[in-house]
Amino acid sequence: MVTVSVVLSLVLIVTVQRFTKTLLLSMISGFGVFVVMNGVLRGACLELFLAAVRDESFLSLIPAIFFIYFLGEVMDVSKDGERMTQSVQKLFHGSRGAVVFIPSAIGLMPMPAGAMFTAPMVDRMGEGMSNLDKLLINYWFRHCLEFFWPVYPAMYLLAGLTSTKIGVVSLRLSPLFFVSFLAGWVYLNGLKLPRFNKLSRSERKQLWPLILVLSVGFMILLFKMEGWLALLLVSVFYAFLRRNNVPEAVKRTLRRLDVVPIVLLVFMFKHAMMDFGLGERVSLEMMNLGLNTRLVAILLPLLSGMATGITHAGLGIAYPVVVGMGGEQLALLVYVFSVLGVLLSPVHLCLVLTLNYFKVDLSKAVLRMLPLIGVTAFVAYLLYA
Repeated sequence: MVTVSVVLSLVLIVTVQRFTKTLLLSMISGFGVFVVMNGVLRGACLELFLAAVRDESFLSLIPAIFFIYFLGEVMDVSKDGERMTQSVQKLFHGSRGAVVFIPSAIGLMPMPAGAMFTAPMVDRMGEGMSNLDKLLINYWFRHCLEFFWPVYPAMYLLAGLTSTKIGVVSLRLSPLFFVSFLAGWVYLNGLKLPRFNKLSRSERKQLWPLILVLSVGFMILLFKMEGWLALLLVSVFYAFLRRNNVPEAVKRTLRRLDVVPIVLLVFMFKHAMMDFGLGERVSLEMMNLGLNTRLVAILLPLLSGMATGITHAGLGIAYPVVVGMGGEQLALLVYVFSVLGVLLSPVHLCLVLTLNYFKVDLSKAVLRMLPLIGVTAFVAYLLYA
């Protein structure tokens, strides 16, 4: 069964990374088992490799990753990041609100590998926090906006599939955003509310790198610009302002590009699932098991999201099956569990890149996140089942 091969490969990725502490080795192991267990993929590794390296998303993501790392390194070398961190921490009275603010603000604007974009800033602001806490705050608050913010591609797909206006979809999903955000705050920060301080003029000026960060999102949203191009323009502008720091920043950035083979394997997983019809076979296998419609509306998008690491892929695979079983009214439930599946996916680029950045064990990150996933899933079932 394809479903079994998907589950086993995901479990193997988590297990191997747990014991070897090497994400690349775990990805190779999981992908290898997936190929061996699916005869259609045997002998197709070259085809999958070529499909991945020709994928427009992959070709645009690699320069995007480079410029994300480069911006972070220039901020670090020039000390702009340190000064901005100090001002944001003072603004929030040194509370964890400062750490939550950055990924939440950037989460309003979808961009390639967005969690990686905010990781260096969260790393600086989270002084005294464990790397696991930093990763989870950065990852969760970056993505809980995807439950309702109407700029994500999967939400437009949902609106199209259900013939519903995007604003209506967003409004109906908004309660889940508040639940996930508040659950994340209480779980990761406790019951303390953020406190604010007034900043001096010089301290406000130190926040100017945030304009660079936000400008990338505005270029993508307002001008429909490709993510890598927006990052390139901002990087060139910033490099001109801090040209004395560029050589050292480039050297540091190049050392970080060992993540590229991992990203390549993620795209090979994606093409294996989508180009060879394995996603559809998972759907058929679940239907043949005689599962009821609500259970399929939960399990299928959850598994599809975990297997592809892409929300609209999980939604696109699962929703037609649920509709075929008479579950048109479960569209929002399918969408939410597609997002939850992606959040748990070991092939989700944001998780892959930030695990590599913070040097956190995948199994520890997933286990720590499960209570938040559980609360969100429970509320989603009550609201949308």
